[in-house]
Amino acid sequence: MQGQSAPGRHPLRCRAEGAARGGAGNRRQFPLVFQTNAGRGNAPMGISSLFRFVLKRGRALAAIALVGLAAACTPSYNWRELDVAGGHARAAFPAKVESETRDLALGGETLKFTLETASVGEAFFAVGSAPLPPGIAGDPVARRAAGLALMRSLYTNMQAVPPLEFPAYGEDIEVRGKAMGKPGWLRARVWVTDTMLIEAVAAGTEESLPEERAREFLRSVVVKP
Repeated sequence: MQGQSAPGRHPLRCRAEGAARGGAGNRRQFPLVFQTNAGRGNAPMGISSLFRFVLKRGRALAAIALVGLAAACTPSYNWRELDVAGGHARAAFPAKVESETRDLALGGETLKFTLETASVGEAFFAVGSAPLPPGIAGDPVARRAAGLALMRSLYTNMQAVPPLEFPAYGEDIEVRGKAMGKPGWLRARVWVTDTMLIEAVAAGTEESLPEERAREFLRSVVVKP
């Protein structure tokens, strides 16, 4: 896919590579810091907080879904295929999709991060995306740093140790640990194209999220060329 060169099997060394490729004086630095205008006091938050937003949103929807499942024996999956990420991707969700958009600041640039989420029981399925501003879209080092930081946040927010090497864009990432104080696991994929930052996440507990359902959701996500 054009503009979707994978990070490859490389260690996370974004800052070092930013200085090595073209020199620190010629390459704009890329602080891996986000902030949200909706945040308390507009305080900056790390990229890991972006994933916490995903978890909180997913769990809020899951709590609502549990009310409807109180009398049911097993959760119901009603798959429907939708365009997501502003039409840059397509995915099949197992329930009604809710959408929320937040303003985020990345490296001095403002991004519109949109989260599209569906919940079944205590499991949630989400696609998050943000168009890359020209200053980041035109800088391969900045794009790669954003993708690797997003992958790393999947581990740190599950209180798990990140690996020294991360998979290529579009490959499965599985993390088991705790999120917001509760044991659970997730399966995710991350893409960085010439114009978009996209992640797909299926998360829940061992009981609420069967592995095949997580795989089914991720297989359905197709990033358009």
